[in-house]
Amino acid sequence: MDQTQSFWYEVVNQWSYEALVRIFFRYGEEKFSKQIARRIEAHREQQPIETTLELVDVIKEGIPAKARRKGGHPAKRVFQAIRIAVNDELSAFEDSVEQAIECVKVGGRISVITFHSLEDRLCKQIFQEFEKGPDVPRGLPVIPEAYTPKLKRVNRKPITATDDDLNENNRARSAKLRVAEILRANR
Repeated sequence: MDQTQSFWYEVVNQWSYEALVRIFFRYGEEKFSKQIARRIEAHREQQPIETTLELVDVIKEGIPAKARRKGGHPAKRVFQAIRIAVNDELSAFEDSVEQAIECVKVGGRISVITFHSLEDRLCKQIFQEFEKGPDVPRGLPVIPEAYTPKLKRVNRKPITATDDDLNENNRARSAKLRVAEILRANR
């Protein structure tokens, strides 16, 4: 672990068991977040975790052998969770998508490529929120423009990489593209 990145070091060596479980589960979608956090806690009682390799070994101890054998590197989700927590990525992502929606003119389209399920879920929720529009009072003969949705999704499901795309670039396997068209200008 790079000691100049003191917040990473602080997360691993000083955060409480509950905080570690929360970020591993929420940001890394790690099924074994409790076991991993328990192993980290036990290890740092002996000595602080100084390197990423040391952290990887501790994480491996917290994941059952059967689960370690499938699904890629066992520490991938934990490192993702720590990175998201340290960089506050999800709130930055949310702010960026909302600002982009506000900047695009009527008839324009916004395209968002996401690379993991947390981003994709958040993008989907933001698009749904702007697509819904405000609640319209019952009995209105004409719906005022202020009650029309801000955008409409061009594709209900995200566009994913084809087999040809994956043969060219294997890293595209997790990428998902969502597109929405702006219907109404800002007030």
